[in-house]
Order: sequence, then C-alpha cells, then structure tokens
Amino acid sequence: MDEKLAVRRRILDAAAEAFAREGFAGARVERIARAAGVNKAGLYYHVGNKGRLFEEVMVELFSEVADRLERAVASTDDPLHRLDALVHALAEAFEDGPARARIMLIEVARGGVNVSEKVMHQVERIFQCTAQAVRSGVEGGRLLPENPFFVHMCMVGSLSLFVLSGPMRARVASLGLGRKNGIDPTAPMGEMADFLSALFRRGLAVPQGKPQ
Repeated sequence: MDEKLAVRRRILDAAAEAFAREGFAGARVERIARAAGVNKAGLYYHVGNKGRLFEEVMVELFSEVADRLERAVASTDDPLHRLDALVHALAEAFEDGPARARIMLIEVARGGVNVSEKVMHQVERIFQCTAQAVRSGVEGGRLLPENPFFVHMCMVGSLSLFVLSGPMRARVASLGLGRKNGIDPTAPMGEMADFLSALFRRGLAVPQGKPQ
C-alpha cells in the first residue's frame, strides 16, 4: 500500500472508532487527526471535512455488510436456509466489527440526520437482502406473507443489541444478578444467531400441508 493510501486508511480507521464511541455530533476532527498521526489540514486533504469523513466511514462499513448479506442470499435457493444464512452473516458482521452496530444505533436514535443519501443506498442494499429472502419464500409457498421490514427489524435490532450489551451483561453478572434469568455475559454471538434463526423458522415457515 502506498503512503497516500496508508494515511487515508489510518484516518478512516481512527474516524470509525471515534464515530462509534461518540457519534457524529460528539466526534472531534482534531482528535481523529491526532489518532491517525496527521494534522487537521492533512485529514481534510486526504478525505475531506467532517461530513465527508462520516460519509466515507459509513459507506465503507455498510457496503461491507451488504456484500456479506448478498453473498448469503446467493448461497442457497431454499427460503429457510436463506434466512438462516442472513442471520448468521449479519451476526458475524457485527461480531467482527461492533462499530457497525454502535454507529448505526447512535444515528438511528438521532433520527438519521447525519446520514447522507449515499449511505442510505448501502442501507437499502442491506434491507433488500431480507426483503428478497422473505418475498421469494412467500412466492414459493414456503414462508408466511409477513412484512419484510418487520423481519428485518427483528434481525438487526436483536443482533445489534446483543453485541453491544456485552459490557452491561458482564456488569450484571459481576453483581451476582441475572444468571437465573438466562443473562450470560459469556454467551457467544453464534448462540444468539441460532436462537433468532430458529425463531424465524417457527414463526415464518408455512405449516406442512398448508401451502399459502
């Protein structure tokens, strides 16, 4: 990697960490530049202003998630297996990069006012994967005709909250609380994905012998 690309990579990585920790409003360009080993002018030269920086980070984060989910959808023609593949692909994406879930939830809570149209196109790619899986299953008589958006919200909301709740689950456990109610700070992400996938199978699959 040449020096210019290496500097840009450091800036984007530092910015992703800052936005995940503080959101768009709280992140400071000066601190991002310092963490990346450049001055403010260098940051503007390599990427752009704060809005441009945020857009670049968001597009990169969510396009990578969209790529994963599109591969999951293309991996099988079976509707139930597609849902399973989607759930596990998203779980792995959040586990590999918790910043994705954290930035997303911060900006959703703030009404998405800092999310550009370019970023929204990547978010739409992610949603289209769920919509495609649900609609093809309904058309093939394998899945009940439920709203794809509701399915998507269950998947994204459950997995993002699980990955971000790790520190709080650990604190609850340190106080000797929650264990009897199933709160396990060591529970792996894959276990949550398995649970959610099984829930979808039970709730969305057309009962055998009763095609829709």
